[in-house]
Amino acid sequence: MENYVLKKPITYDGETITEIDFDFDGLSAHDLEKAERIARGLLAKKESMNVPETNKKYQSCVAAKACGRTVDFIRSLGAKDYTQVCLLVMNFLLDGDSEDEETEDNDKPAPPSGGTPTSKTEKEPKPPTSIASEKT
Repeated sequence: MENYVLKKPITYDGETITEIDFDFDGLSAHDLEKAERIARGLLAKKESMNVPETNKKYQSCVAAKACGRTVDFIRSLGAKDYTQVCLLVMNFLLDGDSEDEETEDNDKPAPPSGGTPTSKTEKEPKPPTSIASEKT
């Protein structure tokens, strides 16, 4: 469960909202597919959604499902809160559970110096020793 405290509280259906609880881990594939269908219905005629995870309309639909509210509720947030909520959704969709991943990655040995692992047969080209030695 992720709690987001609004920078600018809103009144929605007569209720003052100061924070929102999101249960991203409770979402299913069906929830995401339904959110995508709803988001596509919100698109203007010439608007496209090639990568739903980066589209704010899709993100607002996922956010609504994750907090048990309507899409209209999410879209009624102030601009900064709306943007932050969309970023929360995007981070969830693209990064998954980053806390566990960071722990797992820290347990892995570091690659050889140079940043990326290379095979024994692969040779890196040597940089030119001077500008004059380069062929133009």
